[in-house]
Amino acid sequence: MAVLTRSRAAAEGARKSILRFPNEILSMVLEYLSTSELRGLCRTSKRLRSIATPFLYRNIHFRSAGQTVLFIRTTQSQPSESSESLLLHVQEFVVANDKALVGVTSQIIDDLNSVVIKMTKLKHLLLSSKAFIEFTDLLHDSNFEQLQTFRYVLGPAESSTDPEEFLKFLARHRTTLTTLCIDCEEPITFAQSIDLPLLHTYDGPSWALKSLKKSVGSLRSVVLRWQEPDIDYRSPLKQLSKAHSLQTLEIAIVDVSPGRLREPTLLAAVAQYVPHIKTLRFSRPALYGFAFDDLMPMRQHLGRFTALSGLRFAIFRRESVSALNDDLPVLDAWLRVCGTLCMVHLDGMDWRLVDGAWIPSG
Repeated sequence: MAVLTRSRAAAEGARKSILRFPNEILSMVLEYLSTSELRGLCRTSKRLRSIATPFLYRNIHFRSAGQTVLFIRTTQSQPSESSESLLLHVQEFVVANDKALVGVTSQIIDDLNSVVIKMTKLKHLLLSSKAFIEFTDLLHDSNFEQLQTFRYVLGPAESSTDPEEFLKFLARHRTTLTTLCIDCEEPITFAQSIDLPLLHTYDGPSWALKSLKKSVGSLRSVVLRWQEPDIDYRSPLKQLSKAHSLQTLEIAIVDVSPGRLREPTLLAAVAQYVPHIKTLRFSRPALYGFAFDDLMPMRQHLGRFTALSGLRFAIFRRESVSALNDDLPVLDAWLRVCGTLCMVHLDGMDWRLVDGAWIPSG
């Protein structure tokens, strides 16, 4: 009993010692806690709960419809002033996947729109669900003075009013947006160009890049996604020739018929229009596109790059089971024409140049 008593006393003393610190110091400490740790801290005392609760609302991620419904109920169960005060602490709001909204009622969607609009301190807004839930009210009525990142899924043009509201939303946030991500299954013709002077990161369909004419010059990182029926690869890459600060480019072949967009062809176009990039990545979900025998001839294109240090080919087809040593002649040939190359990813294997020799890892 004596041991238990001392343990309780020690725990009580530790709790009291923490509470001796002013709220400002405690807030600095709480910055480093995980969500589960913050929840545990909320159960220790009223004071710590009042300090920790805003941190719990700082990043909100929905991965299931249950989470969405529970969040709406939680905000509605609190007094209006208290709820609005907590929503002001939200800096990141993410609908992580389709499951977060599929099956929820239209009333929940309406409530979600009205709640997010009150998160006026938002810095990152990522609406990633492809259930084609229209956030028209959110796009129309919101104004986030600190918004830096925006991701949105545009529905089919013929059944959606989103494109027009989408452009208006971007216009209202043109002075703060630095990252724009667009998901859309079909090409849409925007009524006007998109002017985002601070934009440095773009992730979206290749066809939408033509609407970013005024913003291309500041881009530093780009992910271009191709899918049927859009297979025009030259126009977007030619437009990127104006992006003099571009350092990283990823070309993602999302859904294109076999043989229509091949990595050797795309590599040649990238070398022609943006030879100054430092990192180039290719990705595709299907096991087709080009063969192992296409790697060696690529050296003629790699010789045109001036600063390329990292190159990634996610998948390709080998004609036969190949040993790692089969890659070395290819890598050495590439290095002779592109002396800046030092990191290469081939068929699931990472290669690094160390003291003039290629070393495999991974």
